[in-house]
Parts: sequence; C-alpha cells; structure tokens
Amino acid sequence: MTCSLTSLWSPDLAVGSVALDRRNRDVFEQLAAAGSQIERLDAANLTRWLRATYTQFETLLLEEEAELAEIAYPELDFHRKLHEQARAIIRTARLQLARPDSAELVAVLARDSCAALSFWLMRHVIDVDKLFFPYIDARYRVA
Repeated sequence: MTCSLTSLWSPDLAVGSVALDRRNRDVFEQLAAAGSQIERLDAANLTRWLRATYTQFETLLLEEEAELAEIAYPELDFHRKLHEQARAIIRTARLQLARPDSAELVAVLARDSCAALSFWLMRHVIDVDKLFFPYIDARYRVA
C-alpha cells in the first residue's frame, strides 16, 4: 500500500510562542511521517510507532493547556473542550489498535488517524490558538 502524507505545517501557523510553534511543527512532521512508517514497518512496529505518536500529540495538548493556565488565559476551559475533540480521535484509534488486526488495517488506521489529527491541529491553530497570542507572556513573544 503506497501512502504519502504531507506535513501541513507552514510558518503561517506560528502563534508567536517559540516553544509552542516548535512543538506544533514537530507534531505536524511526526504525523506526516506516517506514510513512510507504513511503507517500512510491520504491523507490530507500526502499532508501537502509532502509540508513541498519539502520546506525543497528547503531550502537545497538555503542554499547551499548562502554558495557557500559567498565563491565566480566560478561555482555558473552552480550549480544553476543543482539545477533547482530538483526544476523542486518539481514544478511538487506540481502541482500534487494541484489537488484533491485519497489517493492512493497521496501515489504514495509521494513515487515517494521522491525517485526521493533522487536519484537526491545522484548523485548531488557525481558528483557536492564534486568538490566545495577546495573552502570551512577553518571555514567549517572538521579537
């Protein structure tokens, strides 16, 4: 199965926090790597790679929430509810990984879940994350 995913990261997605922008870029790159991982890994190793990728994505969400809490972002509770959408994608994918499936089904899950998370992250950064830029502490601002 040939599968190619393209990173959706671009400098236009930068929110102004050097650390958050780097983490976002890294997650976009990790998600885009699903295509090459599908091509080179067997089902067991692809499953391990997917679990690590989901953990990396969840860590991104937690770190962002912690950063927003630190700056007393007034819409933090709403922001967490939006993050729940991505967590639901990950929960569903993890449940599917728990079933013994064929290599083909694991590859489809890798492609579909990584594409869905990448698209979710792009929309989230554009529609939501750019709104909290005015609240980011001066130490995080890009000069």
